[in-house]
Amino acid sequence: MIQSALPTRGERGGGTWVTLKGRGFVEGVARNAPEAAARTTLRVGPNPVRDFQLIDDSTLDLRTPPGVVGTVGITLENPNGTAVCESCFTYVETFDVRALSKDTGALSGGETVSLLGEGFPEGLQVLFGDMASPSVTRVSSSELRVLVPRGRVAGSVDVRVHGHGVGDVLRRAYRYIEDTRVTQVSPLTGPREGGTVTVITGQGFEGVTQVLLGDTPATALQVESSTRIVVTTPPAQSIGVVPIRIVTPRGAWTVRQGFAYVDDSASAPLALHGVFPRVGAQDDGTVTLMGTSLDAPDLSVTFDALPAQVVSATATTATVRVPPRGTLPRTVSVSVQSGAMNASLTQGYTFRLALDQVTPDHGSATGETQTRLTGSALPPDAVVRVGALPAPQVTESSETELRFLTPPGGAGAHSLHVSSASDPENEALLPASFTYEAALTLAQVEPSRGAVAGGARVTVRGAGFVDGTSVTFGGEPATDVLIHDAHTLTCRIPASRIRGPVEVAVVHATQRSALPESFHYFDPRGPGGLSGEPLTGTLNVTVLDTSSGSYGQPVSGATVLLGPDPTPILQGGTDARGQLTLSDARIAGAQVITVFKPGHDAVTVAGIRSENLTVYLRRLDSEGNPGNPPVPATARISGRVRGFKPPRPLGPNEVLEARVFVAQSSPASGPPFTGTGDRRAETWRVREDGGSFLVLAQPGLRAVYAVLGVLRDGVDFEPYLLGIRRGVAASGTRAAENQDVIFDMHLDVTAPLTVEGPLVIAGEEARHQVYAWLDLGAEGLVPHPHNWGTGTRLYTSVEGPGPRLTFPQLPHVDGANLLFLDLLRGTTAYPQSLLYHRQPGALDGGVTLAPMLSLPVFTRPASGARFEGTVAWTPTASTATPEVQLLTLLAPGTEGGVRWTAVLPGVQTQVTLPGPALAALRAELPEGARLRADLSAARVPRFEYSQWTHDALSTATWTAYVLGRSEVFDP
Repeated sequence: MIQSALPTRGERGGGTWVTLKGRGFVEGVARNAPEAAARTTLRVGPNPVRDFQLIDDSTLDLRTPPGVVGTVGITLENPNGTAVCESCFTYVETFDVRALSKDTGALSGGETVSLLGEGFPEGLQVLFGDMASPSVTRVSSSELRVLVPRGRVAGSVDVRVHGHGVGDVLRRAYRYIEDTRVTQVSPLTGPREGGTVTVITGQGFEGVTQVLLGDTPATALQVESSTRIVVTTPPAQSIGVVPIRIVTPRGAWTVRQGFAYVDDSASAPLALHGVFPRVGAQDDGTVTLMGTSLDAPDLSVTFDALPAQVVSATATTATVRVPPRGTLPRTVSVSVQSGAMNASLTQGYTFRLALDQVTPDHGSATGETQTRLTGSALPPDAVVRVGALPAPQVTESSETELRFLTPPGGAGAHSLHVSSASDPENEALLPASFTYEAALTLAQVEPSRGAVAGGARVTVRGAGFVDGTSVTFGGEPATDVLIHDAHTLTCRIPASRIRGPVEVAVVHATQRSALPESFHYFDPRGPGGLSGEPLTGTLNVTVLDTSSGSYGQPVSGATVLLGPDPTPILQGGTDARGQLTLSDARIAGAQVITVFKPGHDAVTVAGIRSENLTVYLRRLDSEGNPGNPPVPATARISGRVRGFKPPRPLGPNEVLEARVFVAQSSPASGPPFTGTGDRRAETWRVREDGGSFLVLAQPGLRAVYAVLGVLRDGVDFEPYLLGIRRGVAASGTRAAENQDVIFDMHLDVTAPLTVEGPLVIAGEEARHQVYAWLDLGAEGLVPHPHNWGTGTRLYTSVEGPGPRLTFPQLPHVDGANLLFLDLLRGTTAYPQSLLYHRQPGALDGGVTLAPMLSLPVFTRPASGARFEGTVAWTPTASTATPEVQLLTLLAPGTEGGVRWTAVLPGVQTQVTLPGPALAALRAELPEGARLRADLSAARVPRFEYSQWTHDALSTATWTAYVLGRSEVFDP
């Protein structure tokens, strides 16, 4: 039964996490939630759900698949039946920002661009970097018209759109380019005939298409960089100064007195054509006069009547130091005199305007704040821009004060730009001098989901964020609220008693803005291992108990360390649910977590790239979770064996003997992994045709098989026939009788084997031991007689150093029906490498068993050294790489079992137990105890380390693995 589904809306592209509440999700379905999940199917509308987590009997989290816009139902099917939540979820248009109509613009902003995408509602905010657009117009659900705000610095910025709980970003989608300005022209003069190679220095030269001197384009244009242009001057019609005009795709900039065409003959009279710069002096307080005969020894220069110092001079230029303004007007005449000759420029130089202070320095984002600006040399035709927009009304009171009404603007601090309408070169900028105050608005929470343990760091976006703004999730206050700017704050979410969507609200004084069902709390607990989305700054750790009698219970008070170092990056303790969330910008890339608690073992997991980790700790006084108790072999199967046919005349010490068995459930059910078992209650050796047998089995669908061979001297058994009885229904309450086995399969095929070798381990030649099983599917595996001396030995008789071996007496079957195992080891039990292999086709064509995983050689702790926390090893050469490794640390001869377990990616060659965990391990060891490290490295079919589960750490799932064991060492 489904009682509710929240949230009730999500994008048609899917990916919305929805919490279902109801009952019957586990009870009557399976023993626990993971098993129930395997028997559960879900649909949203007609589309199957691929990603869901069954929490308990009444709670299930699912991620919606893609759908079509409209209202649909949610269907759940399990062995209890089918439950439907009619019309409980609505797909809406996907919010998606796809493109920007223009990707570059001037730093001053003010240009209107289009944002294209889909699912655009009214009332969206658009930010270029951290600057909000002052004007956003919704043209349609797929287009916004946006005024580009003034940028802070040149360079690429993100373009972010958000509102109503959704958002999207175009990374580095818009690039601000410095406004075009000229700071230097060299040389400043040249002959009227043109041909002067001139270097123009400044900023914002990117994309320059044309440079004009007067109305004539310069030739040989070279844009060497965004700060340097080289041109050749064109001819001029007359002597005199001309403007330089630089044209770019973003507009044009004109230097009114940029270059002077001069008569550079020795007889040229004293003349003054221009001043550069005409507005404001250079950084050293000088300007350059352009004219002729300016190198006269007695040359004097005045600004109005105030004399100026001549710093240097040539025939056509003179560098002079501008005198202090004092009582001079804003614009002054510049004059030169030499003897009886003189020349002057009326309004030849303008003292640049300067800005001091804005009062008030804040106001409403809607504009119309009456504002006073103080400064100096303020022009009567001043144009004021706050951010990218001009003030609608400007009045001058004096050269030191003007008043204006602010235009609308985006929340936050904006620069003030003032220029003269008649003289744009006369300008000044007062950075971040006026702050627009917007109404408190919550637009988006990112990410929009977090673990119930709380502590995850999230970003809240909107407008009007100021000091003192608080945030609540489901009514509970967030912590560590940090205001980044008027549009962005970060905080840590509180813990939640409930799973599912909650309201998020921002509050300041009497203002409150909320988004209902905008944040989804989830339980990150899994069956053990890694799960969830890619790791992006937040890691949710769940610690459960694997001790006998407490399996699956939360472990509170466990210490979680992030990082392998003695001083971890982050650490914390698990709560009553056994959970802890670590959230920090430093959690990027593959991470290492160690979990420990006094009286328990320790667990390290490396290579973490997913957001959720569930680990199990075991009490040292417990045997650990025993799992399901072994099912006793209570089913009795009996019958007769028929088809005795001697392969040849028998010798005096030879007899025919049939040996009867039940097919193994897995390779691990017999040699080389376990013994042959106690068969004293069975009749499994038969020496006459039609003789009876009795074998015991676990209840279920089974297969019984018999091997007929020649027994010599009561010891040596030579198999040659095989018979199988399939489909035996074994029951603990009723014996399966008359299950006769007929010998009808000859064992006379020999398969050539190719293995790696010869190999050397620890200076000794390694040997391959090869095993084979006939696969009967659900009914089990039939071990080849050579695996175990047909029930009398613990190891195979097919062995050798390689690279060539033979496997005799196989049945006439395709290779796909046989499972081979190659076990490689030296003269000691460890290390050893195992490889399972199937090879379809004719067996007599040969079987290749390679490549095997490399064998590890332990390098740390060094022989005789004390354990300082690090275990390291070196793999021998191999072309095969493991996908997962499992390292365990034990104290042989003591109670407590495994003391430390580490789960590692296949390429890792060392692991470190952090200092605090090492100290706890040492404190739990009995006096005189020593340690030993065991290492398993494996390949697992369809394995992905970022989503591994504890099932993948079982040898039952491995197709190839190695087992290594270190020497014992002191702790």
